[in-house]
Amino acid sequence: MPPRAPKRPAPPRPSRTWSATRPLAIGVAALFVLVFGFGVWGAMASISGAVIATGALQVEAERQVIQHPDGGVVGEILVRDGDVVDAGQILLRLDDKLLRSELNIVEGQLFEIWARTGRLAAERDQADTITWPDELVELAATRPEVRKLMTGQQALFEARRDTRLKQIAALQERKLQTDQQVTGGEAQLDALKTQLSLIQEELEDQITLQKKGLTQASRVLSLQREEARLKGEVGELITTIAQSKGRIAEIEIEVLSVDDQAREDAITQMRDLEYREVELRERRLSSTERLSRLDVRAPLAGIIYGNTVHALHSVIRAADPIMYVIPTGGGLVISSRIETIHIDEVHVGQPAILRFSAFNSRETPEITGTIQQVSADSFTDDQRGISYYEARIRPDDGEIEKLTGRELIPGMPVEAYIQTGERSALSYFTKPVMDYFNKAFREE
Repeated sequence: MPPRAPKRPAPPRPSRTWSATRPLAIGVAALFVLVFGFGVWGAMASISGAVIATGALQVEAERQVIQHPDGGVVGEILVRDGDVVDAGQILLRLDDKLLRSELNIVEGQLFEIWARTGRLAAERDQADTITWPDELVELAATRPEVRKLMTGQQALFEARRDTRLKQIAALQERKLQTDQQVTGGEAQLDALKTQLSLIQEELEDQITLQKKGLTQASRVLSLQREEARLKGEVGELITTIAQSKGRIAEIEIEVLSVDDQAREDAITQMRDLEYREVELRERRLSSTERLSRLDVRAPLAGIIYGNTVHALHSVIRAADPIMYVIPTGGGLVISSRIETIHIDEVHVGQPAILRFSAFNSRETPEITGTIQQVSADSFTDDQRGISYYEARIRPDDGEIEKLTGRELIPGMPVEAYIQTGERSALSYFTKPVMDYFNKAFREE
């Protein structure tokens, strides 16, 4: 093979000098345009601010706690958690055995007092029949025990009246006998006075004859003794008649005192019964009211939850929560918590955007609302130790209809974006820097 010709060296390339001036200028210009454009946008563009608050859906009427002022033993449970109830519907009944026993005792004593009062009033007025209290007459129509009380008091009234009449009749008989004794004594007195008058005439004649010596002294003495005896009998008979008349006066007083004593006894007993009646009326009213409260009723229509009673004969303490009723059919509001540092930006009438975080955010529309009320003071969450203000937000008219097909349950979480005033975008970037410098240049 013929030998290859040797290669010639390549000619040297001409050298190029690279300059960064142009890219740098372009970068500076782009940066200037970017900064200038951002500054112009930040100064000109307005961004709506918002205070973000967490809250929960509530019925405008707050949930109602079911309590019992007296407590007692559960006799019947009529609802369970989740049951829908109407206003006034009975939720549970407490056992009434003890209260009814107490009421029966009190009413028995009270009805007896009413019956006794009717009888005593008739005795006080010396009436022939008893006029019963109207309440007792109404009760007697339906309650046999009341009729029995009235019958017993009627029998006692008649027996006491008969006893008084017999006492008066006996006293009248004694008076009649004494009158007859007085009449007989007066007749004897007249006879003795006549005898005494005759003896005195005869004695005068005998004394005259004695002076003439025509009669004996023994005859005169005998007449004088007879005169003295008759005077003694007259005096004794006058005393007996006076005593008999005194007994007649006493008997008349006794006759009057029989009725008077019965009247005084009736008045005294009625006065004592009045105080007892007032006490028993109060006890009866208290027992009746407590019995009426044994039926625990729903204060409004709603749904039962938080039921703490699950067994019969369990004991409920006074004022302890038994269950809760979540109202239905009322307006919906959102109870939201506002951080204390944002309270100056929140006021009544402020618009808000509401987002229900329990639903799919892509499918659930946001609704608008308005702040209806802001608490006058802050609250403290004892568990978390955080202070907050409470704001109630009412959805605007027609907004709830946007959530048709979704079940809204009280207690459901809601995020509220409470709209504040508009600010430039630049102020959002400069405010943290300005706040920092305001704190940094404070004199310590």
